[in-house]
Amino acid sequence: MVAFFNLLTFYIGEQLYALAVEPVVQIVSMVTITPIPQASAIAKGIINVHGEAVPVVDLCRHLGKSDTHFYYHTPIILINIKEHLVGLIVDSVSDMLSVPATSIVHPSDILPEGLCTAPLLIGLVYTPEGAVLMLNPDQLFQPDQVRMLAKASEFLVEGVPSGKLAA
Repeated sequence: MVAFFNLLTFYIGEQLYALAVEPVVQIVSMVTITPIPQASAIAKGIINVHGEAVPVVDLCRHLGKSDTHFYYHTPIILINIKEHLVGLIVDSVSDMLSVPATSIVHPSDILPEGLCTAPLLIGLVYTPEGAVLMLNPDQLFQPDQVRMLAKASEFLVEGVPSGKLAA
């Protein structure tokens, strides 16, 4: 029996990326982002999601490309990363794919030796749209960055009664 991976695909610039659907909570359209002082190195700011402060990251900038230009319908993928809810700003969401495990090209098969010690890429899948880079959500951020994102979401709710934001 062949195992299948269910993937959410999205664009950053011209490149198509994918994340496993399991950690994805929701996709929302762009909303007001509240900047957080001293967290701008990693987080663009925080957003209010059902009364919770959620840190958001411009995934384009985080992956070393230029900042994304935000529009009203720019998507934010809400994803659980190491038990923290984080918003990932991407250029556009493309599709849901179900791919057989046998069709995934592993990073060790395409990257030079030594680049796979903490792989950001789980693999590569070829589709009619082109090559899809499968990201490992647990490797998107370093441990200190995850702690910073968690603290960023706590920053705004300090002093707010009952820890909730106005919806």
